Amino acid sequence: MLHIQDYVTLYRLARRRLDSPEAYEAFQHFQGELLVKFLQSRGIVVEAQRILDLGCGRGGYSRSLWESGAWVVGVDRDLFSFPSGFDIACADGLALPFGSEKFDLVVCASLIEHVPVPMDLIHEMLRVLRVGGIAYLSFPPFYTPIGGHQFSPFHLLGERMALRIVHLRGLYRSHRWLQEHYPTFPPSFSKMFGDWGLYPLTIAQVEKLLRAFPVQVIERSTRWLPVDFSGIPILREFLTWHVQFLLRKTGSII
Repeated sequence: MLHIQDYVTLYRLARRRLDSPEAYEAFQHFQGELLVKFLQSRGIVVEAQRILDLGCGRGGYSRSLWESGAWVVGVDRDLFSFPSGFDIACADGLALPFGSEKFDLVVCASLIEHVPVPMDLIHEMLRVLRVGGIAYLSFPPFYTPIGGHQFSPFHLLGERMALRIVHLRGLYRSHRWLQEHYPTFPPSFSKMFGDWGLYPLTIAQVEKLLRAFPVQVIERSTRWLPVDFSGIPILREFLTWHVQFLLRKTGSII
């Protein structure tokens, strides 16, 4: 359970997250601290575990996990800058450069909605996880008000209208560091961040994909909130601002 001050800090960091690379890393780092507390509250050991932070971004989650005593490897396609103290790898999450069953815990936060074939990402995430290990998977369902990321909430009007509005408003207009790395006027959701993008993804779709793998769903819930909408049919796709899955691998994956 989060305290009032946690929500205040989270809101403050979220509002400033696009101001600079440092601001985004601070936002990730605080969420990483909340994740560690969440895992520990579920009886999951973080200290001394081999952890893969898949889609690590600016490394905030990785740093929080490392500060909790874990051995951490952060993986991302774009590593512009990264805190020191743990291993990093510039790699594609759909083709990880690791052997099977190398990690005790895999964290995949806010990545799966950015890949065109989410099943491939789930396969790689679980392949490198040892049998009995834990995977944490989270994402904002597409049809929530924030599910369109920087297109939000206009993505709910459809791609064509959202693109038109973004072109008029100017995506990243006041964020020069983002203008240097990503298209200011992307041609589609799938090209939102250059050669990778945003793809509509729902809770129901992920649940269906998970049934194809040897995993036990320990928990599915709304991240950071005491009220959980993720189990309400249909409405959950609109009300669950960010869903999280806690999974245990129960068998080998080739």
